[in-house]
Amino acid sequence: MSEKEKMNQDATAEETQTEAAKPAKEAKPKKDKAKAEKDKKPGFGKRLGRFFRELKAELKKVSWPSRADTLKKTGIVIVCVIVVGIIVWIFDGIASAVINALLSLFGH
Repeated sequence: MSEKEKMNQDATAEETQTEAAKPAKEAKPKKDKAKAEKDKKPGFGKRLGRFFRELKAELKKVSWPSRADTLKKTGIVIVCVIVVGIIVWIFDGIASAVINALLSLFGH
């Protein structure tokens, strides 16, 4: 395909897009009326009710773990917390001993 043919196709495509955009601009006032009606908020009670209905629907979709799986993972978390606590306790003791040694060394 020659350069001129490509340019002609591009120009034709742009004209088609421009013509397609014009009716959309003319239809804008209709959208404004529909948008104004849509922007009216329902009352607080209706919104709250809709929230809880949607919440219930989402909770039905949740894949809940079994009791055994929950207990297993809870045990793992408790063991990890105890291990990290022991590590922090050891480092705290070491840091405290080093600071006390430095203070006694310099006579404070």
